[in-house]
This record gives sequence, C-alpha cells and structure tokens, in this order.
Amino acid sequence: MERLSDIIRKIALVEIGAISVVNRKIEEIVKKLEEEGKIAEKEGVKILSEVKKSIEEQKEEIESKIEKILGKMNLVTRSEFEELKKEIEKLKDEIEKLKGDKG
Repeated sequence: MERLSDIIRKIALVEIGAISVVNRKIEEIVKKLEEEGKIAEKEGVKILSEVKKSIEEQKEEIESKIEKILGKMNLVTRSEFEELKKEIEKLKDEIEKLKGDKG
C-alpha cells in the first residue's frame, strides 16, 4: 500500500510538471509573437522573465505547502524507522537470552 506522504509528493510533482508545461507553452507563444513582429524581443524577454519568476514562486509555494502538510502528519522518517527496527531486534535478542538463562 502506498504511503500518504508518497501520494502527496506525487501530487506536488504533478502540479510542478503542469507548471513546467505551461512555462514551455508561454515560451513558444512569446517566440512566435516575436517572430511575427507582434512584440519586440525586449518585451518578450520581459514577459518570459516575469513568467519564470511567477513559476518559481508557485513551485516554492507548493513545496512549502507539502512540507507543512507532511510536518503536521508527524510521520516517522526512514532513519527513525530503521533505528526502531534495530532496537526491537536488540530487545528480542535480550529476551531470548533471558529465556535461555532461566531454562
């Protein structure tokens, strides 16, 4: 079963991917408008710069929201999980040793 945190990360990646597709389309449109002489190259550069800035802000916002959601979920990290596994194994070994001493 897929973990909720993985699902949330995948949703974020889909959103970021969609933003990237929009960015590429805008670049294509701006280049086409420049080639057709409908906008000046300088204006095209300005538009693309503003779009890239907006996209970066959106990506940062998405990443921030994901981190906030994951933080609220209070999930165990992989390293914490591995540490707990090791501790359980140690306790099992100690229990077996104590059983052997009594037997």
